[in-house]
Amino acid sequence: MAKIPDGVLGTLIGRVGPVTGYIRNGENILRSAHSRSDRKVTAARIAQRDKIKVCNEFTKAFSGTGFFNKTFPAYGSSGTGYNRATSAIMNLAITQSATGIGINYSEVLISKGVLPPAVAVIATATPESNISFQWHDNSGNGTAKPNDKVILVACFAEIRQAIFTIGTATRMQCQSLLETKTLKGFTAETWVGFLSNDETNASNSSYCGSIEL
Repeated sequence: MAKIPDGVLGTLIGRVGPVTGYIRNGENILRSAHSRSDRKVTAARIAQRDKIKVCNEFTKAFSGTGFFNKTFPAYGSSGTGYNRATSAIMNLAITQSATGIGINYSEVLISKGVLPPAVAVIATATPESNISFQWHDNSGNGTAKPNDKVILVACFAEIRQAIFTIGTATRMQCQSLLETKTLKGFTAETWVGFLSNDETNASNSSYCGSIEL
């Protein structure tokens, strides 16, 4: 929206058609308004766009659930948990090679925080095509507590879906089951993380590998 405080022949502030007006050092400056389409499309810009696309294809499976708001606590920072998760994946897990842009799932974080992470994690498919997760109880290591809630995630990249739960078990219980039998026949990328009992702190997640269901 443009403003013309002194009438149609006076000062122009804002954009009207191809012209933008603004005040600088007390003078009314007019200049042509360049369209974004005038920007040169460089190889670097195309690569960045493709990286964002690949990242969004992964995170979209969690969109609208509020999952990342819990698993990526703000710790005083601004923005949403979804934005913090996207930033972590973009910085750590997006790869570029001769074959194109991809995701290194072993570097993906589905939770991030100051709690000690899960150790000795194992994920295996059950005969019913669910996923059994196991880990060692490291309660008492730093701020790790027995009642920390477990975060379980299985992401199915082929169909861009994710199944996840929070709190089906605690750190001290050392095992939990994620029901994935509805997606039998697909491959799941799997992670374990922890959330404090009051859900104010999280751990960095631990990657558990690919599981054929």
